[in-house]
Amino acid sequence: MVEFAPTARQEELRTIARNFAIEVMIPAAEIADREPDPTKSFNWDVVREASRRGLRTLTIPKEFGGEGADVLTAAMIGETLAYGDLGMAVAFDQTWKILTALTRIASPAQRERWLPRIVSDDTFLMGVCSTEPTAGSENILPYQAPGAGMQLSAVKKGDRWVLNGTKRYISNGGLAKLYMVRTRTDPDGPMKTSLTSFLVPADAPGFRVAEVWDKLGQRCVQNGTLVFENVEVPDEDRVGEIGNASQIGTEFLLGYGSNIQAGATVLGVAQRAYDLSKQYAFERVQAGGPIVTHQLQKARLARMAMQIEAARAYIWKAAWEAGRPDQDPMHASLSKVFASEVAVHVCQAALELWAAAGYMRKNPLEKLIRDAHSFLHSDGTNDVLTLKAGNYLVPTDPADPVYSKRAAEAAAGR
Repeated sequence: MVEFAPTARQEELRTIARNFAIEVMIPAAEIADREPDPTKSFNWDVVREASRRGLRTLTIPKEFGGEGADVLTAAMIGETLAYGDLGMAVAFDQTWKILTALTRIASPAQRERWLPRIVSDDTFLMGVCSTEPTAGSENILPYQAPGAGMQLSAVKKGDRWVLNGTKRYISNGGLAKLYMVRTRTDPDGPMKTSLTSFLVPADAPGFRVAEVWDKLGQRCVQNGTLVFENVEVPDEDRVGEIGNASQIGTEFLLGYGSNIQAGATVLGVAQRAYDLSKQYAFERVQAGGPIVTHQLQKARLARMAMQIEAARAYIWKAAWEAGRPDQDPMHASLSKVFASEVAVHVCQAALELWAAAGYMRKNPLEKLIRDAHSFLHSDGTNDVLTLKAGNYLVPTDPADPVYSKRAAEAAAGR
């Protein structure tokens, strides 16, 4: 039997997150979104308050002082926080996803060394470093030509590794206190066997933030260019085996919930656009009555609601599957693609409903439209994630009852 009801604890966490989003995040975002200097737009008081309410450490295991939330719970809370602001929600969601990965793949010594620090510091955020100036989507598909893909190098030097190179557009870049960095340990091999991940603290000598990007949307979080110049990392901070970071990256996007939670966060933008538009439609009077009484607008709102619910159901299904032995990897990628496209479509429909008022910067819809578009590319472009999902297609077994002889004959030109 299918069960769609959240658990009592999930409902409790959603209430905490919703109150936080409305009371704290929305007012802070209204100010931060207008800050012209991207290095000054992040509000650390929001992070401290999230820590006080137990939201920052959502996916840290309970034995280390966190909530121990699974991917589905994190997706629910991420959507709720993004209702307040997508950029701030990303700051938390990036941290949650990395913590989920570390909980599953880090050594016991690494967990003992890092998790207590993260719990005790109420401004501790994390970032994952993959994209580079000349290597983005090919890291995700991935493109397996010898030496292709990311080029930030890690060279073994005794019991340490020396990192050199640049990462770009990194979420929480310049905010995080610890980064999980994907590097190339074999300069000539394919990415499948040539990448290795390391944990690098922000205060490591040789590490610097070269640029904080000035963005169209998601202005309440930083995306940075990070430079590594002879950054030395002890082998004890290597994550996983040498050469297996590509596999870890795939698990990060699919089994550990990165794509799924990304889709959930942008859905929070769609939900707020819908809520604002429904209110506007009931209160805006044109042609003798509220515009919600006009068939065109009534149908528009109904379709917006339909699309949001469909995307949410897909996200929840993908999140429920995450990490299971029978997980269909297509769902993780495609649920993010679908949710982000729904968010953009819903915001576009909302703009049509609001008309000129929605285009004005003093009204909240304008920001939501800018934010929603960022997730057509965030956490993997929709184009490359769709291609990645397509790689999981398999031919129909002739012994399968759904196999059609007529389809086979037609395919053969008969």
